[in-house]
Amino acid sequence: MKKVVSLILMLAMMLSLTSFAVAEMPADGVYEGKGNGFGGELKVSVTVADGKIADIQVISHNDTPGFCEKALDVVPGAIKDAQDPDVEVNTGASFTQAGIKAAVKNALGLDKEEVLCPISDPDVLVVGAGVAGLRTAVEACKYGAKVVILEKTNTYGGTIGGGTLIGINSKLQAEYGIKDDYDLLAQDVERLNAGYRERNPGIEYTWNTELLDYFAHTCGSEVDYVVELGVQFASDKNRRPSQPTLYEPLSVDRISSCVRTSLTDVIYGELEPYITAGQCYIVYETPATDLIMDGAAVVGAKTDKGDFYAKSTVLCTGGYGRSEELVTRFNFKNFTTTSNWFTTGDGMLMAERAGGVLSNMDFLTAYAGGLKTPEGGLTKTLSIRVKDFPYLVFVNAEGNRFVDELGKEDGSSYDAITSWWAKGEVYIMVDQAMVDDLKAKNMPIITGDANWANFDDQLAKGNVLFGGSTIEEVAAKAGINAENLKKTIDKYNGYAEKGYDEEFGRTRLMKAFTGGTYYIFETTPYIMITEGGPLMNTKGQVINAQGEGIVGLYQAGEIVGTANVFGRTTIGGAGNTGNLVWGKLAGENAAKFALGLE
Repeated sequence: MKKVVSLILMLAMMLSLTSFAVAEMPADGVYEGKGNGFGGELKVSVTVADGKIADIQVISHNDTPGFCEKALDVVPGAIKDAQDPDVEVNTGASFTQAGIKAAVKNALGLDKEEVLCPISDPDVLVVGAGVAGLRTAVEACKYGAKVVILEKTNTYGGTIGGGTLIGINSKLQAEYGIKDDYDLLAQDVERLNAGYRERNPGIEYTWNTELLDYFAHTCGSEVDYVVELGVQFASDKNRRPSQPTLYEPLSVDRISSCVRTSLTDVIYGELEPYITAGQCYIVYETPATDLIMDGAAVVGAKTDKGDFYAKSTVLCTGGYGRSEELVTRFNFKNFTTTSNWFTTGDGMLMAERAGGVLSNMDFLTAYAGGLKTPEGGLTKTLSIRVKDFPYLVFVNAEGNRFVDELGKEDGSSYDAITSWWAKGEVYIMVDQAMVDDLKAKNMPIITGDANWANFDDQLAKGNVLFGGSTIEEVAAKAGINAENLKKTIDKYNGYAEKGYDEEFGRTRLMKAFTGGTYYIFETTPYIMITEGGPLMNTKGQVINAQGEGIVGLYQAGEIVGTANVFGRTTIGGAGNTGNLVWGKLAGENAAKFALGLE
């Protein structure tokens, strides 16, 4: 296959690694700048006085409450104290802090960076510097491949879910005397899929049992790998393998929960010596826009800064949880998302154009109780944690209940309950007596709303929270069938008084509606992780409609699609550990192909 080297890569051989033009500090005044945080655009104002940075204020951001606050509090002051936007600081909110730094540089005119790559003839091109991309690069480098990573954002890290890891026959299991067997995972997968099919009759789908077997035999060693590298656990309880907290139980305790940022740190730490040695290079703020084809083979990727050619290309671009195009094409018409701003399904669309087959795209991990506010837009900034929350009643647009809102105490009903959010509108209803009781118990309905300020604000705005002195009044405001809703609540009150729900079997945390003000929340599903993606073979190679591997194209990470491996299940740790497992697989085989070692 003829190798073509792009102009940008030839220039890289003649110029230094990175040309960073630092302008003089601007004249005294107030300047605004933009960067990208976790949720997208982040704005700052920077005050310059006497030729120095005198003050930095974050004007606006879309990052997730509960995670970004430390960065918002610490980073502006650290930059001011050091008089350097590149000051080292660790807040645990890597995307927020990177966004603040980038916005300050933008405000001061210090972001005139021309990214040039010193590796002119990479063997392996990795698209995406999340955990999967980093793990892919590490493995490819171990085989001697020269690796270039194209990263869409201004930092490495990507998306890491809740930090859960799953390992079969791992050293962690052995440490706590837990015995496991590889075949038990396949049995769990069969059982969980049987439950999905029972809840969703008529839906046809398949998963790759060979990839499932590979995962079962590899996940334990990958967990061992990161533990040996020093991945951190917040406590012994998090370290000890256990059952998942939100999903249906497995046959064996397999799930540990690491500190999310430490997983990124230890993998990057493994890659850093190869970067220092010049064998690997990460090109930041350079998203791939399409694949470069030589007939039916992939020979690199296009970017707005030039074409990057390589013998093997590995897509590690994550999911599509923030792609309105793909979500509305395969799933919901109305949703919010906790997915990062950059998870727009780029790799899936590129693979599809190259002949790949997207599969199980209509299945994703959607959680209940998102509140889609105009100010938040697609980003999930407010939600209701519905699991085991007292008193809440769910109704549809017809005013009818449809499920035991709490389900079983062991959490095994959670998937079945949240699946209703995929079937249509879900409204959550309470009354004033319930609100007063929850306030007394310090249990805000909106997550994190300790002083109920968000509740009051959304009630006043009337976009997702509606109030009324009668059921008919609140139903009209929310757009719900008032006659049916009145009958539903009357019937539910009878169940609450008896302590047993004759329709759906609810027995826990029921309270009759007693009047006063009635409240209804209009909720949407919110997406964290997508579970479909391009089909691939046991080499991590993307395949076409004929089942043949697309020459030169591999993938790893969330793009693989857990549903293509585990079916329509929610197995804790499969996503994070999958970043490691599929990165190892794709990195090895992409390197072997590129170096002629197959």
